[in-house]
Amino acid sequence: MKELDMRFNQNIFSSFINKKMKKYKCDPFVYTSSVHGMVGLYIDDKIYEINNEQESVDYFGVTDDYAVFKFHETTDDNVKSLLKDVEQITTKINKKIKKIVLVNENQQIFENEIQIYNVWLTRAIIFFFEDGKELMFQKDITPFSEEIDIRKGYDLIKEIPSQATFLEGWNKGLTPKCNREIITLD
Repeated sequence: MKELDMRFNQNIFSSFINKKMKKYKCDPFVYTSSVHGMVGLYIDDKIYEINNEQESVDYFGVTDDYAVFKFHETTDDNVKSLLKDVEQITTKINKKIKKIVLVNENQQIFENEIQIYNVWLTRAIIFFFEDGKELMFQKDITPFSEEIDIRKGYDLIKEIPSQATFLEGWNKGLTPKCNREIITLD
């Protein structure tokens, strides 16, 4: 069985509780609330990058370019658009983080009732602020899309698309299963 774990490290996110998110930086929105490939988060005195770029990955038996959602510490110089001639915009937050929810997805493929793939990935991160507002960064549901959807509001977990999209269109003899794991850090 092939196993792949692309979940974000929850220990990093636990360390953000009671710290101030100063701002985030990303490409400007054009027609939707999504941006291409990269968002910079400025939390207290550190800078982090959410990245969703294509990498060559064994995607359920076919090596292909798949958008891999990653999170790591970076520098301000590295927070720039992945697109040519695009200047990023800054959105000020200046609020204390009270809670974080990580939405992880477990995608499994069975062939003739034998599990052949077990893949974990982070679908979304939701920051909850001291004033009750939420900010979500979500990996696009389309596996090859490098878009990151950014939403603000309340009860944002309900806006994450159903995992039913993963369950559609598999070849005969292959059975997909998909479950979500919700991790609350406060």
